[in-house]
Amino acid sequence: MEIVKGQLGARWVTGTWPDIRRLHRTRNLVQHEGLEVDQKNIATWAAATASYTRSLVSAVWDINIDEVTLAKAVKHDEIRRLLDTAEKKIKGGLPSESLTATSAAFDLAYESWKNHYRRRIPFHRKPMQNEILDQKGFKYLAEEIAEVNETSLAVSLAGDPGEYVWFRELTAHETDMEVATLDEAQRALGFAFGWVIRWEAFQESFIPNRRRAREQAARRVRKSNRPASVHAVKVAGGKENWRLTVELADLPPAEEFDTWRGALTRLLNSSNKLAPYHFWNVTESGSLENWISKEPDNTEGVSELVSRALLAAEEEVREQQHKDEESRKRLRREAQGYAQDLERISATLPSWVREAGLTEHLTIMGGRLESRLRIVLTDESIEFWNPISSLLQQHSSVQSSVVNWREKSIGITPELEPGQLHKVLIDISTEVEEFINRKNSADSKAEENRAALESKLRDAFGL
Repeated sequence: MEIVKGQLGARWVTGTWPDIRRLHRTRNLVQHEGLEVDQKNIATWAAATASYTRSLVSAVWDINIDEVTLAKAVKHDEIRRLLDTAEKKIKGGLPSESLTATSAAFDLAYESWKNHYRRRIPFHRKPMQNEILDQKGFKYLAEEIAEVNETSLAVSLAGDPGEYVWFRELTAHETDMEVATLDEAQRALGFAFGWVIRWEAFQESFIPNRRRAREQAARRVRKSNRPASVHAVKVAGGKENWRLTVELADLPPAEEFDTWRGALTRLLNSSNKLAPYHFWNVTESGSLENWISKEPDNTEGVSELVSRALLAAEEEVREQQHKDEESRKRLRREAQGYAQDLERISATLPSWVREAGLTEHLTIMGGRLESRLRIVLTDESIEFWNPISSLLQQHSSVQSSVVNWREKSIGITPELEPGQLHKVLIDISTEVEEFINRKNSADSKAEENRAALESKLRDAFGL
């Protein structure tokens, strides 16, 4: 520890060094000489150890150890937030709410793990429904297999398989979580934290597509504005044809590679009239591959084709980048202009609309370009997305409306002018507000009835 103290210098200040040194000497005497400890010193050493640990943690990480939680060791933002919530709920004496957050954190990690884990080859063919028993029997077998698969996946990262069985039983039903104790909530949090840490350690070393990753790592990426050029040419043997590999250097960076690759592939093959040469393939490593006859008669033609295609691909990528940038600027200007026009018409939107306007991007769904016009619903009104969407479609100015659950928005076709959109929202606003008011009134009434019933029962029992 003297070395650590020397490295930390003035950052590490503690007044417990004398007690810590006495504890260290006593520990050596107990371990090597078999002497007994004076019980009167234990309380002093315990306090010194606590102070010593706090000061060291503060000096190294500049944090108060009381504020350190298990969640801080987790990298995944949402899982870390949920585990942090679970720990805080335990400290607040709320085991049920802690279990809810712990269960949600585990489910998130489990779903990610399930997406990575897959069988190399199916063990057996899944039969059709008419091949076994009946539909009820098929459903039963499917559920049994799913149960086994779920357990095998979950226990693979559990320190103790039995602990997972206990955790699953505890978190399977809300009614069980409602009566959980603080000790059970702490135990569940410990299990979920351990499982998440193992899963994140797996993530660090897992490569979903190892071959593709290795090829990408082999790219010779440009360090200047030079266009891609030929680095080496290799010919390998084959039964009937030679395998030609043209290795390239000065490749575009990762964010431009796919566009460049698509352009180069198309240019090479649209100009490929050099029989017996076949289809050109641009690999993930940025090499060109083709199969040629063992007696090629036009090697200079290959060189010319590749050189011309490389230059043309660079030009095409630059033109596409320019077009994309101009498109982004145009969409941004249109969205900003629409927002300004809408604000001039009315400074406020109906209370059930959080935002309205044009998106700054284009979206294609089902092969069709979607409308950029969106209204974003409030948390209170999103519950009524279906009737709101129906009201919009019934309006004479609207052709269709599409709900986006992730964004809590509704896309409107056609792209109405700001004045038209404002009129549509005002036209349906009365009915939408009635939905919300009825719901709020019903909730208030239900709460009044509950409170009244509880009061009568208390009086009946003389409480």
